[in-house]
Amino acid sequence: MKIWSAHAEPKCKLFGWLALHGKLLTADMLAIRGWPHDPRCPLCLSEPETADHLCRNCPFTAAVWNLVKSWDGDSSDDRRLDFQSISDWWNDMIKEKPQKEKKRISGRFLYVLWNAWKERNRRIFTGQRLTYLEVASIANEDILQRDRAINGFGPVIPAEPD
Repeated sequence: MKIWSAHAEPKCKLFGWLALHGKLLTADMLAIRGWPHDPRCPLCLSEPETADHLCRNCPFTAAVWNLVKSWDGDSSDDRRLDFQSISDWWNDMIKEKPQKEKKRISGRFLYVLWNAWKERNRRIFTGQRLTYLEVASIANEDILQRDRAINGFGPVIPAEPD
């Protein structure tokens, strides 16, 4: 339920589902299929690429996550390495939070992972590279746009009287 109730677009929710179920076409999965690939993570260039590494252990993704959290005023500790899986880490982030906050945090989480995935693909397929600051900025803008689309831009300006 944490995926489908998150405040995020359907494409991000589907990506989250794929990540949690080990279905992302990361280097380890490409190797199983016998497809050509570079085994290293294209974001950090130092570790073998797996879904868990890309979403939880990659220093690039961690930098994006921490920056977006700080912009959101979240000063909680980054405990991603304390857990065995992405799902366990995610569950810890939202435990004991009110339902509305769980949905908001889950949405933020999915947008960060989605944008890390897009940066990974940008590097592989176009050879272009953004910094973690640029990726965090794009993720933050995605979060703000979704919020504006759902909640509006603020109080409606009343029409002028006739």
